[in-house]
Amino acid sequence: MGLLDKVESSEKDVKKAKPKAVEITTAQPAPKKEKRAKKQKQDKKAKQPKQKKARPVGLSSEFEIAQKLSRVISWWVNFIANFAVLIAALFMSAFTGGQSGGLETTILFIVAVLALLFNSFFLPFYTGRNLGQYTSSTRYVRGDGSKPNFLHSLSVNNIGFLSLTGFLMVFTQAGNLSDGGTSPIVWTSIGAVFMVLWIVNWQFARNSDLNQGLFDLMFGSYLVRYVPEEKATGGFRARLESMSQFGEKYAKRVEDRAKAREEKEIEKAKQKEQEAEENAAEEDDSTKD
Repeated sequence: MGLLDKVESSEKDVKKAKPKAVEITTAQPAPKKEKRAKKQKQDKKAKQPKQKKARPVGLSSEFEIAQKLSRVISWWVNFIANFAVLIAALFMSAFTGGQSGGLETTILFIVAVLALLFNSFFLPFYTGRNLGQYTSSTRYVRGDGSKPNFLHSLSVNNIGFLSLTGFLMVFTQAGNLSDGGTSPIVWTSIGAVFMVLWIVNWQFARNSDLNQGLFDLMFGSYLVRYVPEEKATGGFRARLESMSQFGEKYAKRVEDRAKAREEKEIEKAKQKEQEAEENAAEEDDSTKD
């Protein structure tokens, strides 16, 4: 009997000593769709609001600061009008070597000078605008809407020509500095000033919210989009104003291309999102199985 009592007591102790089964509960990971939705919400919150375009305080509300595309059109038209014939004359003079085609080269140089004087001096003085501004439907105005001083047009329209002239001065006179004399020093210094002036004006325009260069700040002027209320119906001015049609058509083509690219990018982004959602759904189904 004593042995049986010992065996029963040992069996009870073993049963008591057995550890209880611990229920392991593993938290199921959140579906990827919910994570993606949360991430998109966070990205939207993280996006900063669009900054409003800078606008001068004193400028009338009827004027709109010219956009980058209008400035590019104006620059290219003025560059072609001022220097296309001059570049052609220089190339012809360089290839012929001054031996043949002298009359044609001389005529081209005369036409180049007349085109430069017409677009950089006559038009700004007579109409307050140049060919590039007519094509891009822009013009320079002051804060009160009045036309800037003629010195402003003279400086802005000819700063590129001055920088080119300064480069030629430095290029041709820098080699004569070692010969001595004051003439090479003077001409090289003037050319360097013209080149530095262009760089300073470019830096001012680059760091300005309104794209104002050095002379724009000095004369308090802004390049704005300008459409005359009463367009000329005939004469020389009407022909100049009709040039805006070419600039508007070109600007419209550029905007249409930009919109088409944006729509394609949006469609591609939507397709990628759909593919990602389908892949996530397939992964969820596979994990459930």
